[in-house]
Amino acid sequence: MDFFAHTHESQAQPGAKWQLLSTHLRQVADLAKQSANRISEFDTKLAASAQMAGLLHDLGKYRPEFQKMLQGIPVQKEKTYHKQAGAAKACELRNYPVAFAIAGHHGGLANKADVEASIVSANGLPVANQVWPDACREIRELSSLIPSAPEQMDLLQADLLTRLIFSCLVDADWTDTGAHERQASGLPPEPPPAPFEADVWLDRLLQTLQSKAANCRETHVKEARRDVLSACLEAANLPSGVFSLTVPTGGGKTYASLAFALKHAAKHKLRRIIYVAPYLTILEQNETAMRSALGLPENSAALLAHHSLAEPITTTGSDAAGSDTASRRAENWDAPLIVTTNVQFFESLFSNKTSRCRKLQNIARSIIILDECQSLPPDLVAPTCGMLRQFATDWSTTIVLCTATQPSFDHEELAIAERLSATEIIPPSAALFQRLKRVDLVWPNPEDAPMEWSDIAQQMERVSESASKSQNISTAALAVVNSRRAARELFTDLRERFDEGVFHLSTSMCAAHRSTVLAEVRQRLRERRRCFLVSTQLIEAGVDLDFPVVFRELAPLEAIVQAAGRCNREGSLRTSAGLTHGKVIIFRSRAAVEEPRRYFPPDRWYLAGRSTLENHFLNAGRLPQIDSPADIHEYFTRLYHSGSLDKHNIQNSRRNFNFADVADKYQLIQQDGSSVIAATWEPHRNHVETLIRAVRRDPSRANFRALDHYQLNMRAYELQKYDTSMAPISEHVDQLVWYGPYDNELGLNPDAADSVLLV
Repeated sequence: MDFFAHTHESQAQPGAKWQLLSTHLRQVADLAKQSANRISEFDTKLAASAQMAGLLHDLGKYRPEFQKMLQGIPVQKEKTYHKQAGAAKACELRNYPVAFAIAGHHGGLANKADVEASIVSANGLPVANQVWPDACREIRELSSLIPSAPEQMDLLQADLLTRLIFSCLVDADWTDTGAHERQASGLPPEPPPAPFEADVWLDRLLQTLQSKAANCRETHVKEARRDVLSACLEAANLPSGVFSLTVPTGGGKTYASLAFALKHAAKHKLRRIIYVAPYLTILEQNETAMRSALGLPENSAALLAHHSLAEPITTTGSDAAGSDTASRRAENWDAPLIVTTNVQFFESLFSNKTSRCRKLQNIARSIIILDECQSLPPDLVAPTCGMLRQFATDWSTTIVLCTATQPSFDHEELAIAERLSATEIIPPSAALFQRLKRVDLVWPNPEDAPMEWSDIAQQMERVSESASKSQNISTAALAVVNSRRAARELFTDLRERFDEGVFHLSTSMCAAHRSTVLAEVRQRLRERRRCFLVSTQLIEAGVDLDFPVVFRELAPLEAIVQAAGRCNREGSLRTSAGLTHGKVIIFRSRAAVEEPRRYFPPDRWYLAGRSTLENHFLNAGRLPQIDSPADIHEYFTRLYHSGSLDKHNIQNSRRNFNFADVADKYQLIQQDGSSVIAATWEPHRNHVETLIRAVRRDPSRANFRALDHYQLNMRAYELQKYDTSMAPISEHVDQLVWYGPYDNELGLNPDAADSVLLV
């Protein structure tokens, strides 16, 4: 009797297009072993375990009921379950990571108790014993599997080993199944991954940087960037591990970190570069810069941009078949250069889902550049740093922590195994923060009364006009506040003072609306026309703007540093006496002091950051220097004492092999709502309606992506309160569309907008 793993829609009964089970198991075993060997040539346990997982993962398909089901013969559904048998046999062989991987290869890694229950169930060990003779007759390698020797392993190491075996198995299983389907359907094989041409790309990058340096007018900036690049190229010769790259705004850290990664990868034979950033604004901007600098066209398979954008709820349209290759690349990250978000990267490390874990085996032996790494929520610092340290220590992965405000990832509250002790790339003698100083900060005195919005508007006008006269620039100022409510109120006050040149930016506006505002703001700044912009903290998320004057509502220190990055960004402000600094004015608003619940984000750490800044610096008579790494380090050290760095006890769940619990607990952004499509933004109403109709006809990935720029977030209570202003796109597509009021300056009807910021 022949046993089969997969059928084909064109053949109802066994034939040439059906895949033999023995063929599938052997090929998956070989592919999984190859993946494991690419992770580590020296870890024979990983390779042997991955191979074992491949051989055993579909063991239960040898049961007669499963074979009948393939031929269309009605059978009891429970009799066709097949993953439990392989997991039971792996457990019998005392290879528990393999047992977990097999038990999860369809539904995801489960908690320990659920895996144990499945192994002793009627579909587990009894089926394994029943089908073992048939399986061994077809696959003689099974007879040579021997029980694993008892091994003492750190529980967190065992957790990550299990994840890597799972990743190798899932990728191999999906790859072989996809290859069989393509062959049976007469389609060509998947194209191979693009080569990693590290040396070639480094030469192109250095040529690009040489050209940029020639066009840089500010000598001190040019020299500082040269020193940063030189330090990165020198540090690239060091062994793999954890590095920090502490560079202020304007120091060229994005290009320099890429140069480090390319040279480091070539020297140590690492497999890819993964660039990770917290916000799409940073990501899209740097993706474009990287493509240009490396000479990679938009359609190059060498660079994969994997963003955490909404996926279609259903995919039944014309592009579904043609998207297989793109979907595979997005899931297993086999491109040499990956550009992705914090959410996609970090949540994948702790996920239990097959689609997300598939990429883990391609993260090992890579270089991970973590841009703006201080944005990691403190609640998750312990598990995140612990996981990164494991990749660096055990799996030959290099981590680069990039920021001007290095967090305290080696904090004393962290266990030894959770501390990221980094080698700083930039030597202290470079004195970058002094050389690249661009702004002067004006801090509020503790005894100063909080300011009304009208006072702030008046100061914005006065200070910007003074700067305009002395520096021969436009009258322009940016104000960054802590909530959408505050942004609306300050904007309204400014709008009453000026009939034009006043702009608002917040997540009450869809992405396309924000882009339109930013384009107009940039144009006015270039043309030296009056420009007052009021924004929530989203402006700090890597948005490339350059104001001579910035007002920032009192906030955590890292937020103030980010706001200062929008002031004199190019370091080109001048008076008749030469180069000068921009001005950043920190203020307390009366509204936030009197009603903090309405004017502050509900994030406890955001409040803790502001309190740390006030209590340990301002009220103590110490003005923090944002260009002092020592002050930044002290701030984060004190901040991290404010609460648990593993609030959800994720590390303990990892030690107990409760994979589903870990995935539930590790959420970088706590979702309390959903996205809606802004259908009533007047300038684009007809266009959005056309896109919505396209999704109704064909809910494909391409049609959904076209609507991304018209989405905005609404909190759960807003969705409930204003449900009469919304409706799903169709009965088959559960994506909400907002049909209520949408203001051309403020975005979503302010009466329906939440009082806190959603980024």
